[in-house]
Amino acid sequence: MKKNFLRQRGLSLVEIMVGLVIGLITVMVIGQVAAEFEGQKRTSTGGGDAQSNGAAALFLLERDIRMAGYGLMIGSWGQMCPLGINIYFNGTVMSDPGANPANGGILAPVRIIDGGGDNADTIVMARADAPTGIMPNTIIRDMPNSASEIRVTWGAGLQQGQLILVGARNGSKICTLMQLSQDPQPVQAGAEFNLQHNPGQFPYNPPNPNVFTNAPAYTIGDIVLNLSNLNHQRYSVQCNQLTVVDPIVTAAPYTCANTQPLVDQIVNVQARYGVAPAGSLTVNEWVEPTGVWAANTLTATQIGRILAVRVAVLARSPQMEKEAVEASCNGGSGSIALWAGGPAIALSGDECRYLYKVFETVVPIRNSIWGCGQTGVSCSP
Repeated sequence: MKKNFLRQRGLSLVEIMVGLVIGLITVMVIGQVAAEFEGQKRTSTGGGDAQSNGAAALFLLERDIRMAGYGLMIGSWGQMCPLGINIYFNGTVMSDPGANPANGGILAPVRIIDGGGDNADTIVMARADAPTGIMPNTIIRDMPNSASEIRVTWGAGLQQGQLILVGARNGSKICTLMQLSQDPQPVQAGAEFNLQHNPGQFPYNPPNPNVFTNAPAYTIGDIVLNLSNLNHQRYSVQCNQLTVVDPIVTAAPYTCANTQPLVDQIVNVQARYGVAPAGSLTVNEWVEPTGVWAANTLTATQIGRILAVRVAVLARSPQMEKEAVEASCNGGSGSIALWAGGPAIALSGDECRYLYKVFETVVPIRNSIWGCGQTGVSCSP
């Protein structure tokens, strides 16, 4: 029995321990390789997310800037309402240019609100949504400011609930935004229609015109434009997102809670006006939205000279890396230039541990270009 026992073969304790050590080392190496690969994959994916998010944000801004001013700029007349627009909504006077001409009563196609320093700018755009928004409808009977009925030459394309803009053909009166309380009522078939804008359940109609400092009496020859809906959009960066809100419907201050998120991981937006000399269609100057070009001091003449917007979007990857990865960072701080000679966004601390993508373009405001020629400013080449 002893002889047979000595002939048995197997693994000794030492051999088992050596095998376990080799196995553990192999598992550790595989784990480290897998973790490194996963990190690289997340970094690449994060860079791709920044690429797609930035492109989407720039597309949204560019689309609305190109369409801005539709229905507010009328062919060779230029601005429909150079003196401003009376706007009432849901119990509140939102715009009263008769009391304060610089309070935003002039609905500019594009208005840039400077964020201060390298903080994100805000871009506000306005346009009509109606396919017939640039076809004026002529008033054919004097309308006292206390009346709620306008008699015009035609009613095509108009219906209950739509918004209309009433003003003088030569821009000499403050305009008023009204909401149709019923479909156009024919007075003489194919020639005369009554437009009603009764107060009550229609939020854009005030209880009486005296809520405005200047409530003009619109007369024969003045015009009505069908806006259908006033597309008034305020784009801003909130909580690392590009957000939008209607500043007529929603009151300031604007936060993540009362704005609609559009694109995630957008950390900055910067914009500048492209300005042409009076009487020209050639942009020869890029100006900051500050000083005389600040959003709350723009005049009708200045608005007529703004023919383009230069905009840059800074998008960030959602993945925070273990160490600084942004090429401009050195010692935990750096900056990103949004365009040559333009603003530089400072980075510090953990901000250097993200990948960034910059998207920049110049967008013509085509309705401002087509609508050149407002009183005192001829934009013919």
